[in-house]
Amino acid sequence: MNLLEQLSLYLFPRTRFKSADKHIEIRDTIENGRAVRLLLCDNVRESGMYLDKYGDRDPLFNYMKTLKLMVAHHKGLNNCLLFGGGGFVIPKLYLKDHPERRITVVEVDAGYVELAKKFFDLDLSDKRITVKIQDGYEFIRDFNFSGNSLSVSKYDLVIFDAYTGSEVSKTILSEYALKSVYSMMNPGGIYALNMINEAPDVISMQTHMTNSILKTIFRYTRIVPCPGGGNCILMASDRKI
Repeated sequence: MNLLEQLSLYLFPRTRFKSADKHIEIRDTIENGRAVRLLLCDNVRESGMYLDKYGDRDPLFNYMKTLKLMVAHHKGLNNCLLFGGGGFVIPKLYLKDHPERRITVVEVDAGYVELAKKFFDLDLSDKRITVKIQDGYEFIRDFNFSGNSLSVSKYDLVIFDAYTGSEVSKTILSEYALKSVYSMMNPGGIYALNMINEAPDVISMQTHMTNSILKTIFRYTRIVPCPGGGNCILMASDRKI
């Protein structure tokens, strides 16, 4: 894309998709001098990626950059469970150049999967990715009730990113769900929760409350601020983090 094309896209962002109820929009624009594609819900940025050749390894959102650094720093996180698919950008970043990794994505809305395939290059022919169309809380409950929690198919990394716009899926943050996630994880696994701050660099009460519960379940917890101050990553693990 040449400079004139970038200027045109910056001045006149292109809407690629808008849902009939106008809640969901996919928009191309320019950020950081690069073409980007955004998935918005009620005008809140839910997902996004760069459209150039580095888009599948260079995160656009700061919280995704923090997650990528965390995974790189803590070795052995090769089996991931993700709550909240959105544009399915996190799976692309997680799997890129790592044939040993696999990820299960729990997404409540099948429509997001179709949008991700059409606009965000989601490739479901990649056998490393499994998609479950289900409410996250129900997935947790079914996993434990079915006896799968006793099998070897547990997770090294669980990522919480289940939002509708800025509304969090609070059932997954209940004490029961947090304890159940712990039983779904391998020893030394990490639970990483993307939490939205009340204001830039102001940790929300929801984050503090969730952290208090996690402290009773995991040996270690840590709140990691993300660049820009809009989000933080709440980490919990029995390994030192």
